[in-house]
Amino acid sequence: MPTTFNGTGTKYVGEREHDRGGRYITTKWIVLLGLPLVPLSSWRVFPLNDGASQDHSHLLSSGASLSEESVAAEPVPLNWRQVLNVYAIVIPVIAFLVWAFFRLLPGGIKF
Repeated sequence: MPTTFNGTGTKYVGEREHDRGGRYITTKWIVLLGLPLVPLSSWRVFPLNDGASQDHSHLLSSGASLSEESVAAEPVPLNWRQVLNVYAIVIPVIAFLVWAFFRLLPGGIKF
């Protein structure tokens, strides 16, 4: 099962091909600071707890966060349409963050 610690770890991202039983296809990603970076696998899942994440932050000190989601899942081939949709959002976000970082540096970066 995917688990993140302070936004870093593995996480299911996206939902595609919903059926009447509540099952859908999602993709498991490696995430860094909440941003999906590398798709690992796609899964057909059925949420066991209405899609709510289990928050285990009370087990940690210093305000760290730890969460996990309970689902029944079976592997399916990687859903490339879903992967491309996620990258269509993540790449501009990362580009903006890089631009903002260099824009805010005193004197800027000269190449």
